[in-house]
Amino acid sequence: MKKILFIISFLFLFWTVFGYRELLIENRWWLPIRVIKVILDWQDYVVSSVAVDGWATLESLTKKVWWDTSVNGVYFCPKDYNYCDGVTHTISERIYLWNAKDYSRFWPDTSIRAIFGFDKNWEPLLVQNNFWLHDVWYRSNVNKDKQNDLYFWLGNFPVFLDSWEDVSMWFVNYIDKKMETNWNKSFICSTQDNKTIYMWVVGWINLWKLSDFIKKNFWCRNAINLDAWASLGMVYSGLVLDRGARRNIMDAFVVLTREQYIKLTGITPPEKQAYQEDAKYNLNSDDRKFVDKLDKIIKSIVRQYWEDYKWKIIKLIRWMFSSDKYDIAKKSIFHEILIRAYVVDKL
Repeated sequence: MKKILFIISFLFLFWTVFGYRELLIENRWWLPIRVIKVILDWQDYVVSSVAVDGWATLESLTKKVWWDTSVNGVYFCPKDYNYCDGVTHTISERIYLWNAKDYSRFWPDTSIRAIFGFDKNWEPLLVQNNFWLHDVWYRSNVNKDKQNDLYFWLGNFPVFLDSWEDVSMWFVNYIDKKMETNWNKSFICSTQDNKTIYMWVVGWINLWKLSDFIKKNFWCRNAINLDAWASLGMVYSGLVLDRGARRNIMDAFVVLTREQYIKLTGITPPEKQAYQEDAKYNLNSDDRKFVDKLDKIIKSIVRQYWEDYKWKIIKLIRWMFSSDKYDIAKKSIFHEILIRAYVVDKL
């Protein structure tokens, strides 16, 4: 272990580094996050990918839309739960390639659930169409007139934020004990200008604190809950960074390039102004060789004990990565090493 700490400490000494990726792995408010940030300019799109019958793995749902970055979607009912009657299914409203009726059990009534999706202008939209007007659940019929404008979406509860307001307590009667514990909690949200999406997980937080956390750390305006606990799964740039004990899921949100979006939908969206990102550092070939070598050294030293030490090493690198005194180059190399530490498989 001393050798590993020495190698990691060596990272402070010299670099040139890997460029900024839209995957945030760091600590905020002393809590660990792993969140994908997507800028919705003409280069990137987010779509839903859903299982047609029964269930699928996150990897297969990602490949279904021909790309390599995704997170698991919303609640489903596993057949080993006593109220599922031995059948794996979803009670959530979903749409894939503009087809709602084949994937939504109660269309057009979203009931307790709200929908987070993307409309015909490829912008994020929060919708609830509570057909039976059960106002005790939530402020019914949020953007209900826009429900048919949605192209890709998934529905779930609780809603964390609706136009900046924390509305999670509206669902208090439907929250189980598991959701109230301090553990990994996943979400998807959009910002005020509808140009940025954040999605996935905050660690060691309970459901009631998540709304405030994501509003203040990611400037979220609208947000809903995704699935969590044993079903957590994440694929980033072809690398499987999480695979929950319950591998089989019902749906996912997948990030596509413009070319992949056109391939999937057959539609060519109008070009938007490309997002002008802040200065970033791109990893060159020598940097990548260095990271490859360091990754092999760390894992070879603790080959027999990797699972025992893995989270301690990740925690240490996270702490280093979160320090304000390191420049973008140093932080980028820490970031790349963190990604390597999380990898459990390739797509």
